[in-house]
Amino acid sequence: MHTKTILSLVLVLGLAFASAGCTETQEGAGIGTLAGAGIGAGIGAAFGAPGLGAAIGAGAGGLGGALIGDQMKQKKEQQQQLRMQLQEEQQKNLQLQQQIQSQQRPQY
Repeated sequence: MHTKTILSLVLVLGLAFASAGCTETQEGAGIGTLAGAGIGAGIGAAFGAPGLGAAIGAGAGGLGGALIGDQMKQKKEQQQQLRMQLQEEQQKNLQLQQQIQSQQRPQY
């Protein structure tokens, strides 16, 4: 396979991941693949094997990107959980305030 063909294939696959409704892990893998392929091709070209460099870079970048994307997903889920807990606590606080106010009103 020619270097341009490999790079074009990697680019198309990366764009497909990035543009579709993907999870954070998939988006990270797509972006990492593109970045890794570009960097790998540049390094590989210095040694006379840009296609091999692109392939290795794409694999390493895809794996690294997937790991980063997965961490982002976990962080997002934790934040959502904390938001829900905060809302529950705020609701409880409001109910307690209302109870206190109702007890402080003079009874006629």
